[in-house]
Amino acid sequence: MTSRVARVTDSTSEVGSLGLTPSWTVVPLEIEIDGRRLREGHDLSPAEFYTLFQQANAVPVTIPPSPDRFVDVYEDLLGKHERVLSIHLSGELSRTVEHARQAAARIGASDRVVVVDSRLAGLPLGLLCLEAEARLGEGQDPVEVARALQTLAASTRVYFSVYTLDFLYLSGRLDRPAGDGPKGQDDRPVLALEEGRLALIERVVGETTRVERMVEHVAGAWGADEPIVAACVYAGARGEQAARELERTLGELHPPARWHRAPLGPALSAHTGFDVCGIGVYPARLSAVGR
Repeated sequence: MTSRVARVTDSTSEVGSLGLTPSWTVVPLEIEIDGRRLREGHDLSPAEFYTLFQQANAVPVTIPPSPDRFVDVYEDLLGKHERVLSIHLSGELSRTVEHARQAAARIGASDRVVVVDSRLAGLPLGLLCLEAEARLGEGQDPVEVARALQTLAASTRVYFSVYTLDFLYLSGRLDRPAGDGPKGQDDRPVLALEEGRLALIERVVGETTRVERMVEHVAGAWGADEPIVAACVYAGARGEQAARELERTLGELHPPARWHRAPLGPALSAHTGFDVCGIGVYPARLSAVGR
């Protein structure tokens, strides 16, 4: 039986790692690297991107799906389903959600296509898709689901650390503060995603310290005993090692109701560089999965 509501997201959500791919249409972002345009998840895996990135002669550029691409997707899905729920990465980081809304308006389907700006990115966005799947399975209306997701996204805390801020500065995803010059080799910036925008919250020294500080930020949000749902991401060997330590340390403080880990995809890695680790968490009491 065909589902009444079609599900759409973009390739940064990593829904394949969550087992959602068969029921979701994933619209890919593209990465332009040394004159080649490659579709995330189709032409380019995280491992393949890391290899190309190390060999690149210029900083990669990411390209959101065009309104025309979304028009094609929505017209096809509306021929088979009554409604579409389309959930995308933060509009503060990409024009993807803007193009999705333009497409829905262009085909006169804004009443049938519910577009959600998650204010998130990466695997935390994927967790939001997982929550949407659970709520749709309960029979909730797409508009009702969208409202619940916005509340859940507002309760999600995202922290991550990068090896260098240079790529975020070059891509314009983070404003360079006055007087921000070269730092020591062991400098590790820690950032947060706040209302969909990136914010540099502190600089620490060393791999261990950046893990400890992210754990402390999570513990400070809800207390040590709050069961959580967590999405841990990484890029590069040092990033993966830090992510495993982050998972272990945080798991000792918070009983994880669910824990997911996946490599950061090419579109986001193009802006963060290598040796990234990060986490998105929200209280398990807000989850609809398995209830």
